[in-house]
Amino acid sequence: MLIDLSPLKHKNFRHLFLGQTIASFGSQMTAVVIPFQVYSLTNSVFYTGLVSGVEFISILFSSLLGGVFADRFDKRKILIISELLLVFIPALLAVNAAQTTPHISIIFALAAISSFLIGLHRPSLEALTPRLVPPEDIPKVSALAPMRQILTTILSPMLGGFLMVYWGASATYLINSATFLISLLFLLAITGAFKAKPEVDIDQLSVLKSIGQGYTYLKGRKDILGSYITDFIAMVFCNPMVLFPALAASFQKIESIGTLYALPSIGALCMTLFSRWTLNTNYYGRWIIASASLWALSMVFVGLAGSFWMILIALFFAGYFDMVSGVFRITLWNQTIPENVRGRLAGFEMLSYSSGPLLGNALLGVLADSIGIQKALLIGSLVSLGGVTLMNLLLRDLWNFQIKQHQT
Repeated sequence: MLIDLSPLKHKNFRHLFLGQTIASFGSQMTAVVIPFQVYSLTNSVFYTGLVSGVEFISILFSSLLGGVFADRFDKRKILIISELLLVFIPALLAVNAAQTTPHISIIFALAAISSFLIGLHRPSLEALTPRLVPPEDIPKVSALAPMRQILTTILSPMLGGFLMVYWGASATYLINSATFLISLLFLLAITGAFKAKPEVDIDQLSVLKSIGQGYTYLKGRKDILGSYITDFIAMVFCNPMVLFPALAASFQKIESIGTLYALPSIGALCMTLFSRWTLNTNYYGRWIIASASLWALSMVFVGLAGSFWMILIALFFAGYFDMVSGVFRITLWNQTIPENVRGRLAGFEMLSYSSGPLLGNALLGVLADSIGIQKALLIGSLVSLGGVTLMNLLLRDLWNFQIKQHQT
């Protein structure tokens, strides 16, 4: 039942996995420090959520563009250029944080630029990963790849929260800058050319027509569309990350803010370590739907919890169910999406995977500022649970999906 580590024997995949693990470690610390810093400067959940709103707008524009680039240009080169630019974002955040009075407008601007670059980066990363292993190893990679983020989101938030409290934001941001530099070295060690060979020469199409070509494919794959919508609904109404600084303060546990960020990842890690059972499952869609519903139900308990420990337990189970969904979504995409549209489909996927939580953070920030932290999360979780159920009653393709009947 333990996770299969055999894909790491492939040199190029190993370089990508290790480099992105290190970069993710630094990025997750910054993801904790930015809302913490904004909340410290403004004492407002609204402004904390507004950061995510700005990041959402950036990703909304860049993710689809990044998908076109991934199918049109060499994926490895796109990753190298993106990470080279990403080195400077936390460095500039560190300079701003070192000021006597940090400028909140600079934090917003740099967060927006960072999200734009990540929107260009992620589709190439998602499209490149299946190219680095044999087809029979793709399901194993789908279980292994999330472990990169899980391990970093356990240690990074706790370390980031500690450094923010005791060393300050500037030192934490500089560590993130250094992790991007190290990741860049691993990317440079990957050998080979990784430009897609589309059935129609994408180089001759405009960007909008290229996006339209990907959308046409997506319309014909309602199972994949259903996985995107399910994930979006689950995250947009009850992603609690923006509330963590205020939630910790309300329970007088500000020193434990990193634990709030880490507990979902600990739950996800437990699922990933014992994920080999997912290799023998045929109904991917049913697991995606059930897991999204159980994520929302876990957040209902966070909204109702009367103690800090009850919140931590609910967050653990939320992370576990989120990872079940994540493993099956990644496997579904990697095993069934053709190479010639994989980059553009990764761009559409990013709209659900990344923009859902970011938009949800903004919405919850506004709602929590009006009616209270836990009440806002409770209402959002109930809406999410109902939305996932209704969507999959109307769109049955994901529920009926069987991998044995659809292999590329």
